[in-house]
Amino acid sequence: EIKALSADEQQVLERIKAEIPELIADLPPIDEEAKKFVDETVPLDIEGWLTDECIARYVRARKGVYDDTKKALRKSIEWRAATRPHALRPDVVEIESRTGKMYFNGFDKLSRPVIYMYNHRQNTKEPDNQIRWVVYTLELCIRHMRPGVEKVTLAIDTTNWGFSNSVSIGTAKKFLDILSNHYPERLGRAVVFVPPKLFVGFYSLVSPFIDPVTKAKVAFVKPNDPAPAQSENSNSPWIAVEECFARDSLEKDCYGNWAFQYNHQVYWKAVEDEFAQAKAALLDKQN
Repeated sequence: EIKALSADEQQVLERIKAEIPELIADLPPIDEEAKKFVDETVPLDIEGWLTDECIARYVRARKGVYDDTKKALRKSIEWRAATRPHALRPDVVEIESRTGKMYFNGFDKLSRPVIYMYNHRQNTKEPDNQIRWVVYTLELCIRHMRPGVEKVTLAIDTTNWGFSNSVSIGTAKKFLDILSNHYPERLGRAVVFVPPKLFVGFYSLVSPFIDPVTKAKVAFVKPNDPAPAQSENSNSPWIAVEECFARDSLEKDCYGNWAFQYNHQVYWKAVEDEFAQAKAALLDKQN
């Protein structure tokens, strides 16, 4: 799944590695606004984040251009230092999880963590906290990626989609900006199940803000079709569900065979326990 770097890209990576002390120097403090939402006792650990694999993702995302890669990395390092996405407190985003509108559950055929999104379970209107919940979930998935896995898959159910329960275009654009700038090469597939015409219209409004690489990862699925509704155009977004998922490990609400029912109390206990363990691991590493 992980694309190997070319010889030129590898040279850029080695050059960046030699400049890590410069990249992580003079970092900004935590934003005053961010302090309301994060656990400040969680170590920043930029050195631990800035692995060879991390640098390679930025090199690939910036087409192997040294200056662009270095600028993008520094921008993300400053963002992580100021906002501490890995240290977002569970209690801040708990309200976003109550209805099971979005959560990490299982893996796809390539062992990528799957984030399920059920738009009709939308229960909040605060866009900034909705973004925090997406970021929290991404960080959670990244912490639980198996060796050799760098990407997540989104399973998006739109069967009951409507403008009344959708995020705004502004919120969608902000999420795409964060994904593109600070989580490059982290999206494997965004699989949209049974998209209604209204959703396709919404997607056409949002798609101009999506970079071509990300847009190519968006796929539409009609799970009950015997074959994907492909056109002669090889760039068609329609795929067969089996291309990404084994039916037995795909939730029934996304047309799979897995009779999973979201239980907030159970899920949230696991989230809180996982956060405490991740924090303890960083504190142990620091000491």
